Amino acid sequence: MRNLWILFLSCSCLLLAASAQNTSSPWRYPYTYQGDKATAVAAPVEISLGYSYLRANQGPGQCGCFNMNGGTAEVAFYIDHGLSAVADLTGEHSASVNGGPQGLSLVSATAGPRFTYPIRRRYAPFAQSLFGVVHGFDSYFPVTSGTTGAANSFAMLAGGGLDIRMKSYLTVRPIQADYFLTHLPNGLNDRQNNLRLSLGLVLRLW
Repeated sequence: MRNLWILFLSCSCLLLAASAQNTSSPWRYPYTYQGDKATAVAAPVEISLGYSYLRANQGPGQCGCFNMNGGTAEVAFYIDHGLSAVADLTGEHSASVNGGPQGLSLVSATAGPRFTYPIRRRYAPFAQSLFGVVHGFDSYFPVTSGTTGAANSFAMLAGGGLDIRMKSYLTVRPIQADYFLTHLPNGLNDRQNNLRLSLGLVLRLW
């Protein structure tokens, strides 16, 4: 858990450093968009669609791990020097939690900064920290009054991935890995440390 927070803080420091840069600085971000989308790694607006896999757990003191599958969609607005503002909407579902009769569905909406640093124009690794909410349903959650079939909580994504540009209008995202923190009721400490893996396509728009 400590290493995950170190990763999160490192990503945040990179984002702050990027936002502090300006055009008068001698440091130049490579391949920054200057009116020609075809020559820039980060287009002004990018929309991605993809598959999402979640390795979820029920809480501390036990793995309680199970798999969830779903889809993800996001939009990114390029700001400057590798910094973008990102909004992410993802849904995952499992028909059975730990082999039991009860399933689980999650829908999360998060937003925050992303820092991208391209390598040789075509390859663009990125790091991000997104914050928002998650809605859990089609399950049961222990609360003070008993149980409920749906619950909401804070959500955080911290991680990164790799984009590979194929065309001026199309990018492939072969891998994205994020630590996904939620605080849904679990009868213990209301905390879940999940791993989200995703892949997909990115449409580069004006």
